[in-house]
This record gives sequence, structure tokens and C-alpha cells, in this order.
Amino acid sequence: MVKNRKLSRAISDFGWRQFRILLEEKAEKCGKEFRVIDRW
Repeated sequence: MVKNRKLSRAISDFGWRQFRILLEEKAEKCGKEFRVIDRW
């Protein structure tokens, strides 16, 4: 994606964060519960 590994990771993290925010908003709009689970 990007030659700079730190920048590449930051871009990827930002993308997943935006996706999570979108899911949280959709769940709230539909009256559903959204839970975040630690990956480990």
C-alpha cells in the first residue's frame, strides 16, 4: 500500500476506525446493541 510501514499502518488503522464508527451509528439507528470485543 505505502512504502513507509508506519504510515501504512496508520492509514489502515484509520480505515478500520471509520468502519467501526459507521457500524456503531447504524446499530444505534436501528436500535441494536453494538459490542466491541478485544481481539486477544
